[in-house]
Amino acid sequence: MQGCTERASAPGVLTVICGCMFSGKTTVLFRRLEQYPASAILAFKHVIDRRYSADDIVSHGGKAWPAVAIATVAEIPGRIRADFRIVALDEAHFFDGGLVRTAGDLTQRGIDVILTSLDRDSWGRPFAVAEELRAIADESLMLHAVCARCGAKADRTQRLTPIVDGNMVGGPESYEPRCQACWLPPPERPPD
Repeated sequence: MQGCTERASAPGVLTVICGCMFSGKTTVLFRRLEQYPASAILAFKHVIDRRYSADDIVSHGGKAWPAVAIATVAEIPGRIRADFRIVALDEAHFFDGGLVRTAGDLTQRGIDVILTSLDRDSWGRPFAVAEELRAIADESLMLHAVCARCGAKADRTQRLTPIVDGNMVGGPESYEPRCQACWLPPPERPPD
């Protein structure tokens, strides 16, 4: 087992937690973060995700973790202090491919990185950033939910409400987990 002095020279571990909505990604993230001292953690979320809080990562069950809301991945490196051992980021699919490089850079600096992401959009298309992160991850978890229609294993996210002005952020009022047999893509044209 590595001692504290050896930790800084060892590469960090990249963990990616993927799945459909309501599969427990954020809950698993919180369980992982609880293993570290709070002072060693820096958590991020995207500024567009204001569903439950502007400043916290919040699970659908209401549990919260303090986070820094950012608009771009470029904001992450400037916020890292030498005493951080772990960087967490919720909803990685909201970010561009620059997240892949940033996650790699952080692990090379000896920082563990834990990310959550939807694996597919409402049309069933894989999120490119999630695929790229999973490809370089040291650990990749694929979570499933229970289909809201039939109770089978759900691996899809069903959009329930019309998409207005391209806004895809939402909670249980807009989405539910579905199995492949019960899932239907939204009628609107997918965003580019």
